[in-house]
Amino acid sequence: MPKSLGKSLAAWVPQLDVLQPAALEPLRAWWGRARRVYPDATLKAWRCDWVIYGGYCAARNLSPLPASPDAVAGFVVYCKEAGKKPATVSRYLSTIARFHRAAQLFNPSSSEAVQMELKGLTNEVSVRQRQARGLGMAEIQEFLNSPGDNFPALRERAMLCVAYDAMTRRSELISIDVEDLKFLDDRTGRLLIRRSKTDQTGKGHVAYLSRQTVGFLRVWLKAAGIKEGAVFRRIIGRGTVTYDRKGRGRIGGRLSPEAVARAFKAVARFLKLPAEDIEGISGHSVRVGATQDLLALNVDLASVMREGRWKSVRMPMRYGEHVMAARGGMARAAEVQGRDS
Repeated sequence: MPKSLGKSLAAWVPQLDVLQPAALEPLRAWWGRARRVYPDATLKAWRCDWVIYGGYCAARNLSPLPASPDAVAGFVVYCKEAGKKPATVSRYLSTIARFHRAAQLFNPSSSEAVQMELKGLTNEVSVRQRQARGLGMAEIQEFLNSPGDNFPALRERAMLCVAYDAMTRRSELISIDVEDLKFLDDRTGRLLIRRSKTDQTGKGHVAYLSRQTVGFLRVWLKAAGIKEGAVFRRIIGRGTVTYDRKGRGRIGGRLSPEAVARAFKAVARFLKLPAEDIEGISGHSVRVGATQDLLALNVDLASVMREGRWKSVRMPMRYGEHVMAARGGMARAAEVQGRDS
């Protein structure tokens, strides 16, 4: 459980002191179960959603829970005026609904008034979400071939390679421990991803690691002196008294999810990508790039889904939509007809 969220329901979700005991008791019981079942990232997301919704209610002297359909419908209008995307507003409504169900109260998000406002929002605003800019192997290889043996460079090379081979989400990448790695006699490796967004029960998934990836991993682990526990860790920076004799920095604790995005953006800046592309880099950029590379290599979709641990085709198809368009029926027709010559 994240220390920042505390253990009590009141510490986790503000503005619940106005609830009647009849609603608060079942909510506390639900919270006790939720802390054991759901991952930290999900709990944090719910809290962030509730803070935004609760702030809206507090500013207007409205009851957040139980909430009236009109109050939640007004919240949807407020979100639209604030420029929120339909997907974001739908997530807010899902969180509001979950809290009401947990408190054994009527779910206002399902009311006609709320659904009509949500439909109005989707009619006016594009539901298309911004996609992270992919980092494919061609760009990754350029960074791998660059000079430099300082700690950030060694760590980022290993991170890029593992993220690419295992097509990791950022939460999966930072959760890797030395004990999850297996280096084989043929110099390839295997990575056990113990738990993922689509595997909350922890069945696990074994990913292939190439010889190149194993090589960069070994270099990083040896240089950082990591023999157990977290593989990818913070580097305590220059200007402190913690630098080693080579001036490379001291190794700290496990990386945060936000640090993955910062590291990948730093790689993009090193590669001198356009500012717009750097802005689009996220902690999932290597996962996106790997998906696009596999589809461009005509790897079948079922294999792509297995490597990325997807249960539906929606996300891999979205990541690879430009690749798929270039291989689609009209692209083939244009080539045959000589319109692309």
